[in-house]
Amino acid sequence: MKKLSLLFILFFLNLTAQTLNELHSTKNIRKFADHLFIEKDYLRSVVEYERLVINGLNDTIQFKIALAYQQMEKYDLSLQKFSEIEPASVFYEKSEREYYKTLMLSERFEDLQDSLLDKNENDFQRLLHLSYLFTSLDLQHQNFLEPFPAAEKENILGFYIQKKDPPYKSRFLSGLLSAVIPGSGKIYLGETGDGITALIATSLFSFLSYDNFLHDHNFRGWLFAGLGFFFYAGNIYGSVAATRIYNARVDFEYQNNLKEYLQNENYFLPENEFIK
Repeated sequence: MKKLSLLFILFFLNLTAQTLNELHSTKNIRKFADHLFIEKDYLRSVVEYERLVINGLNDTIQFKIALAYQQMEKYDLSLQKFSEIEPASVFYEKSEREYYKTLMLSERFEDLQDSLLDKNENDFQRLLHLSYLFTSLDLQHQNFLEPFPAAEKENILGFYIQKKDPPYKSRFLSGLLSAVIPGSGKIYLGETGDGITALIATSLFSFLSYDNFLHDHNFRGWLFAGLGFFFYAGNIYGSVAATRIYNARVDFEYQNNLKEYLQNENYFLPENEFIK
């Protein structure tokens, strides 16, 4: 009976060891890593992929690791991994495109422009021209639009025009308007409620000052005059300051809309189908 029990235990231990070996096989580790990648659990997928790399570098795995780092916004690591893929690899062209896309995502626009100036392929020219939408526009719009598909040229032209001639408001004009008619500078900026409030407050204190001086209440006249001047000067300064905020918001919304559009279009690069 003891021998039978011992044999059963040995059989169970052997079966368990085989099961564990199977679970930790290269094939199953890769399946699990791919599952994590597809589920967008990129950090854990990298950990599993790195276990495979220890047993020998694989271009497919290297490419996935680089993509995972890109999705996690760990751009330095992503650039390093993409750059390590050799020209002889079947993934070299894809990794080269993703390398430049990562430069764009990390907002290293000058590095991207320096790298792409001598590359004439449409994929690279599109990235180059898109980088100008974040920095400067050195090209006329006809040349600028040339690399893009016809269906998207109108959208790209819209961003081009907004970059070249952003709908800023003039600080000088907003200040001048507020100096002539209190509150009008704020109305010029679209802040109608604040503009009307400034006009009413300044007018009210000016009237109270005039009325008190008229009835020889000099102290109250000077008091209301001081309050009126405070609101008048504050209205001018506030209009100028609000113009800076308005223009900063224009830039912020432009950048956000452009980034969202490019993400939806995948920066006009071919989609990377998941490789199992």
